[in-house]
Amino acid sequence: MSFSINTNNSAMAALQSLSQTTTALNRTQNEVSTGKSVNSASDNPAVYAIAQGMNSQVAALSGVQSGLQTANNTLSAANTGLGTIGSLMSSLASTVSTAQTSGYNANTMNGSINQALSQIDSAAKGSNVNGVNLLAGAVGNGVNFTTVTTAQDTTGSMFVQHGVNATSSGLGLDGLTALAGQTVSTSGAYTDSGASATTLSITTGGGKAANPTINYNFVMDSNTAGTSGSAGMQSSSTIATTLNNAVGTGFGITVGSDGILSASAGAITATTTDTSGNTTYTLSNGDNIVASLDASGNTSYTANTAFDSNGNATSQTVVVDVNTGTADKANGATAIKQGQTNALTSAMNNAGFGTSLGNDGTLSFAGDNITGSTAGATFGTATASTTTSSTSMGMLALSGAQHKLDNMTAAVGGGVNTVTQLSSTVSSVSNSLTSSVGALTDADLAAESAKLTSLQTKQQLAIQSLSIANSQSQTLLSLFHG
Repeated sequence: MSFSINTNNSAMAALQSLSQTTTALNRTQNEVSTGKSVNSASDNPAVYAIAQGMNSQVAALSGVQSGLQTANNTLSAANTGLGTIGSLMSSLASTVSTAQTSGYNANTMNGSINQALSQIDSAAKGSNVNGVNLLAGAVGNGVNFTTVTTAQDTTGSMFVQHGVNATSSGLGLDGLTALAGQTVSTSGAYTDSGASATTLSITTGGGKAANPTINYNFVMDSNTAGTSGSAGMQSSSTIATTLNNAVGTGFGITVGSDGILSASAGAITATTTDTSGNTTYTLSNGDNIVASLDASGNTSYTANTAFDSNGNATSQTVVVDVNTGTADKANGATAIKQGQTNALTSAMNNAGFGTSLGNDGTLSFAGDNITGSTAGATFGTATASTTTSSTSMGMLALSGAQHKLDNMTAAVGGGVNTVTQLSSTVSSVSNSLTSSVGALTDADLAAESAKLTSLQTKQQLAIQSLSIANSQSQTLLSLFHG
């Protein structure tokens, strides 16, 4: 072995060992201080890229969760408001019922009724969260939105909860103290023509955003839209004719066997379906038709054909395809039977009308803001007569309003449950992603602690070894002492 002062192999070996140990020690110290084994792309490019993608998803889900929480706050406010309105409705029913008792002052009772209606309006208009009110029924006066919309995941899917009109007008109780109802005979009204369906038409409302003019059309058919049977009638042509009359000529609207609308080329400019299953067809003239299902499963088409300056509908045509079934109606029969009556009254209840059927087949109904000035409804070729305000009609109107309120409560309550479930799902996914990122990038601090001690010891030994190797040149001087 030769000794040289120009080349100190021992020192170089010791220096290389010290450098490697110091690099490993710095990496371990960084992992201990940050708690991560992968802090940058240089640590592990593949793992770092995967972790960054997951972290982006977690950040996006955080935004989704925030939106869902805001939606939940809005829905909770609406749910609370509906609870208050429900209590006021119970009190109102007691007041109207008491009004028929002899000895009570009519003016006093009317005052109590008006006060209750005012409180219902206050509860509905007070359910406002950041300009979103699901009970007001119309924008304006501090209400910027009547629908709550938020992302429900990171793929762009949206949760949509449409608002309702839970004001006294929206519940059909406008002017309850001067309310009127209508009666029509159902005997011989239901005919099997094969080409058209018998329709009960009722016009209500006052042409305002909170109380739009609504032309209701309950189309009775023993089959669903677009289908026919030996004992049934075609309702699709009747529905299409009614909708075309509402939106104007030139659109050529037809109803498919599946209930889906189609029209002439360019007549429908957009078709959207929300999370509730409601489909909106936007027409080229700015009108729109909304297809939905009522609580009985009947398809309902609402054509919005006039609007105020805020975009609220002031005139609507509602067409309900009432599937009456065939159990109580033989082919060719002309008289409406109990099964058909039940289907019709259920559809009317869902729309907010209170109904009562007499033993003689006379159908009485009230609610949805029918007034004494409203023209009589038509049932097939029969014309309904208008009955002036009475306690019985008031109770019918309250019954219809309660049906409508129940449907509103179910819709909003369903929205609360949906948002809660979505929020839970988003939270679970976010937690899973966070755990996955941790599994990929987090350091095992127990192992790193042991490694740190080992590397510190190796570093000290490498320094000592380098010191010994560097002292070798000094040893060579002794060979040249005289």
